[in-house]
Amino acid sequence: MKRPNLLVLVVFILLLFVSWYVPSVCVAQPAQQVSDGSCNGLDLEQAGFSVRGFRVVDPFNFLPWVRARERRAATRIAALIVNKPFLYRDVRDGALKIIEEENFLPDASEPRVRIRVEFVSLQNCSNKSVDVVYRIYSSQIMPVLSGAPEERAEEPRKPEEAAGAENVDVPETKPVRLIPIAGYDATQKLFGGGRLEIRQKRPSGFVNYGSFEGLGSSQMHLISANIKGSKDDLGWLAHLDWSVDFNNFSTPTGAGKLKGGNLLAQIAGTSRPLSNGSFLFRFGGLVEGGHRQSDLVDPTLSSNTVANSPFGTIKLFVGVASRFRHNSFSGSYGLQIGAADRVARIDWAKHIADVRHEFWYTFSNHSVLDLESRFNLGLINVRNKIPLAERFFGGNHEDTFISSDSWQIRANPVIRAIPGKRFFRTAAGDGGDRFFSYNLTAAFSLWQRPLVPPELANDDEFNKLLNAQLVNAESFTELHFLTKDEHFAEVAEFITKPDTNPTVQAALATLSTAVAAARGSHTAQHETEFEACEDAITDAESRARNGAKAKGERQYGYVAALLSSDEDLLNEVVKACVNTLNGSGVLNGDPAISAAGSRVDQIRTSMESEFGQIDEAAAKKKAKDDMVFVRRTIETLLNDVNIYSVSPVFVFDAARLKSHNTSAGGMRYGPGLGLRLELVNAISFTGGYAWNVKSGPGEGRGSFFFSMEVRDILR
Repeated sequence: MKRPNLLVLVVFILLLFVSWYVPSVCVAQPAQQVSDGSCNGLDLEQAGFSVRGFRVVDPFNFLPWVRARERRAATRIAALIVNKPFLYRDVRDGALKIIEEENFLPDASEPRVRIRVEFVSLQNCSNKSVDVVYRIYSSQIMPVLSGAPEERAEEPRKPEEAAGAENVDVPETKPVRLIPIAGYDATQKLFGGGRLEIRQKRPSGFVNYGSFEGLGSSQMHLISANIKGSKDDLGWLAHLDWSVDFNNFSTPTGAGKLKGGNLLAQIAGTSRPLSNGSFLFRFGGLVEGGHRQSDLVDPTLSSNTVANSPFGTIKLFVGVASRFRHNSFSGSYGLQIGAADRVARIDWAKHIADVRHEFWYTFSNHSVLDLESRFNLGLINVRNKIPLAERFFGGNHEDTFISSDSWQIRANPVIRAIPGKRFFRTAAGDGGDRFFSYNLTAAFSLWQRPLVPPELANDDEFNKLLNAQLVNAESFTELHFLTKDEHFAEVAEFITKPDTNPTVQAALATLSTAVAAARGSHTAQHETEFEACEDAITDAESRARNGAKAKGERQYGYVAALLSSDEDLLNEVVKACVNTLNGSGVLNGDPAISAAGSRVDQIRTSMESEFGQIDEAAAKKKAKDDMVFVRRTIETLLNDVNIYSVSPVFVFDAARLKSHNTSAGGMRYGPGLGLRLELVNAISFTGGYAWNVKSGPGEGRGSFFFSMEVRDILR
């Protein structure tokens, strides 16, 4: 046991070194000032106060592009208010206008719920001077994806992605990232490498992301490359993504290596929230082909297993996910149908089940207790033959069933006490054809600094403003769903498709011409009635013209303005031009105005009929369901996420591997201890040791492990 203790000491020293030395992980903490009530009840402008100084506080100022905009805003605000008489129009209105112009959270390309709260507080009123604090909180959240357990697990590590501060069209952002990765276990040894990512600033078209990753050591290598694309808001389907991936690997088992290479194409979709916003349904499929090899020393192969073979597979997978206030849950099932060699037949079928649960609870001062448990089952039915590398190999190395960051399905027995893939010996041969495993990870943050300062998160006025923003966001989301109703599409055609329908613009233009002709023949007569009619036509034409150019929610507003649900402008035209101007006592029924007015009224009636059939109740329910996950993500960002945290970690694993109903030497148990250091947007480091309580041949008595990931060295 001396070796593990020594390694733990080395990890602890390395943790201290990294946290002290790496400059990119240090986040300057602004001076925390608590209002002492000295400004209460004072009219600072009337009392002749001046501005001593100010601060702009944004939780995401650790991002380079947010920090750059914050500095520009600070320079402009300083010139406006510092060491100058206190004027509310400058301190409040002028400064907030500058902040809004800098736009700390620019528009993203994907449809998101957008939240922005601007909060001004006055502090330290003394000696006729005051300090001003501008607190900015902004997020734009993908409603559906934020409900997945994988996303919840990432929020403490990458809150900027949960808040939609990534992948935005900002000059300061770089489309290229380089992320160093390092780790160690007893089988793979000390390995290192990195991942190069290329993202479009405003994703559009078929492909919006590409990456290349390479890892290597004296015992292993992994090379992968992929391109990805996605689309949102496809009716009942909230999110659809696709990818093409290439992989080449060599993985040690302690008795030789498993090798392979493959190319795959995958598509996966996520439904809109179901059951009042509590659950998501996920599904997908992929096709894959390549080669599997093995060079195990003195391998024991069952009769239906081959050491080396080309292969082709089809995978189908489905799942359900949910996220509640302190819990997240997911269950996934995957089916793989494979063929060895290059023949069109079914040689084997693999079934995978993955159930995941996470519980978290925040105590005072953002100390978070995090409990994650995972249960996996696997079964292979072999009809003809199967490559050895497609069987189940267990250990502390995780295999995934599909290629996705937002949906993870574990495909092998994971036990952190056994290095690499050393857990594979069965009575029938190497590699199992059935397994189950259970993993528990418990962490409690002892030292941390909250992402959102407690004085802001706990401020009644801030929470009131934030809740108002969430209510507005829900109303806007409801409007978004109203525009997707088929009846709205029919209404919109009256202002957008002159080739298929008599458009509002054409009917109004005809009426305008008729009114102009009538006015020419009634010079200096009925001026008030003519002007009222022409004004009504002008207003309606303006809304129709702008609506024809607009899209989505803006178009809905212009269309509604024409009808009785809003300004009722078309009816105003009929009343002003047909009923009043062309009525008895004025023009007494000009034929041209009567005909043109009748056409406008017919179009109005048709539009009202279609508009009245829009399912407002369905749109309201969809918006409410979408906002369930948004509210929970906001709560997590405010109350749970830390800029940095140090957490002791306890792990416990249990796994069993079998083949042909024969035992693989009984159960394996792996309790362990570790330490986790996370610095938001900079570095994540986890190290520890797990003991193999009941070890088998070649598995070892335990395993020391560590992993380190630096977010991006190019920032």
